[in-house]
Amino acid sequence: MNRRIRLQRWAPRDRKLWQKLYYRHQKPRLRRRLLALKAIWDGQTLIEVCRNQKILRKTLVRWMDAYLNGGFKALLAPERRAVPQVLSPQRRKVLKYILWHKTPAQYGLDSYQWTARRAQALIEQKWGIHLGLGRLYQLFHEFGLSHQRVHRDYGPANPAQQAAFVAELKKKITECPPDGVLVALDEFALQSVPNTGYAWAPRNTAPTVPSDERHRQRLNGSLTVDLRKGTTHVQFRRESKTEDVIFVVALTLLRYVQMGHHWITLILDNARTHCGKMEAGVRELLAELIELSGWEDLKRTAVQFMHTPRYSPALNPAEYLIHWVRQDALYHLPCHFTLQAKADRVRHHLAQGPPLTPAQMERLLRHIYQLPYNRKAKKWPKLE
Repeated sequence: MNRRIRLQRWAPRDRKLWQKLYYRHQKPRLRRRLLALKAIWDGQTLIEVCRNQKILRKTLVRWMDAYLNGGFKALLAPERRAVPQVLSPQRRKVLKYILWHKTPAQYGLDSYQWTARRAQALIEQKWGIHLGLGRLYQLFHEFGLSHQRVHRDYGPANPAQQAAFVAELKKKITECPPDGVLVALDEFALQSVPNTGYAWAPRNTAPTVPSDERHRQRLNGSLTVDLRKGTTHVQFRRESKTEDVIFVVALTLLRYVQMGHHWITLILDNARTHCGKMEAGVRELLAELIELSGWEDLKRTAVQFMHTPRYSPALNPAEYLIHWVRQDALYHLPCHFTLQAKADRVRHHLAQGPPLTPAQMERLLRHIYQLPYNRKAKKWPKLE
């Protein structure tokens, strides 16, 4: 039985629903389908319907099949036509890999980060194909990319330099005399804006705090920690230039000389203000003090500087203490806290006692050395 007879005799004909859908859909292409269906219901032949609606026979047959199989919903469903893809699947894979693992500078584009226009230029350069920005945004969505704030990549550390630093630090600890001390120093900053921490927030959102960047104030702190006893000391200054670091390091060394130490090793990171100019300035300042005061203990004191390898903050024990100070003394403070109040809070927090006991300090050093735990002997290996 052909389609026209099935529509005229056996298919349901809900003319009320037809009239309702005809009023609802105002687009001519949808109304033509409804009018063609009604004409068949009224007894017209397929040729007459095609002539009146100015459509092809195969188009009318497709509409009739849609109605017979799915009713009005299938008849009025939007048509999804296959759009030919300019980029082949293989080229889309290549483009995804480039966006994930390469930078524009590697392809002759003067930039380090990808944007839609730079990806557009890359496609034209590589394959001679022009894609609109709208299509590129669709591809970015398919690739799982999102528009995010860019952060600097400070590069990987050098494992050989890290191993050499750890070996030298082990040697310093082993050869440290009774009147010697190893001190780690690192800097941190207090800001007038709230110190952020973990907070409850809706899923897939990032908690934010208001920040007045133009009027933000800053106070720089320097934290030192004794690698044997775990004792700490903190100093605050408005600036963090090389001259300020020279002053802080000199005061730190004089304080340990007063405590009776004549062999001092100071561990710092590779910041620009901690390099050769700072070391020369400290030694010159100490020489002037010896010339002016004739301090015998300072004359007999040997001072050495050790710098952690590049991109290796985990090798500086002071980094762990700074994280502990931030977590316990600075997170979730009230908004009215001033910089001086925050500095006083840090001093008071450290004055309660050493953050780490000597045993905890030794465990921290083992963690830095990455020494394995001897499960058979149920003890840590010796630091030697």
